[in-house]
Amino acid sequence: MDEGWIKLHRRFLEWEWLGSPETVSLFVILLLEANHEERRWQGTIIERGQVLTSLNSLSEISGLSIRTLRTCLSRLERTGEIVKKTTNKYTLVTVSNYDKYQVLNEPV
Repeated sequence: MDEGWIKLHRRFLEWEWLGSPETVSLFVILLLEANHEERRWQGTIIERGQVLTSLNSLSEISGLSIRTLRTCLSRLERTGEIVKKTTNKYTLVTVSNYDKYQVLNEPV
């Protein structure tokens, strides 16, 4: 796993899903798991801000049930935080404003 960090703005405290601990947990996991640079996987380009995953993998990482994950992903998709593309092999999750959240070359 890559070493490094993510940025989390104080405005996060005003986020509409802050009162849903499972949704917060999943969103932070997606930020941490998202590619910070473009990569290829089996002929597919996974762009910066995207996560190639599965419900089983997310369940293992988060400790959340598949049902809870589906609910949280649906919430995040409905409010525009993520875009999700599911195939029979994997789920590609794009964090919608990843570059806004994780600005490159900005002083810490």
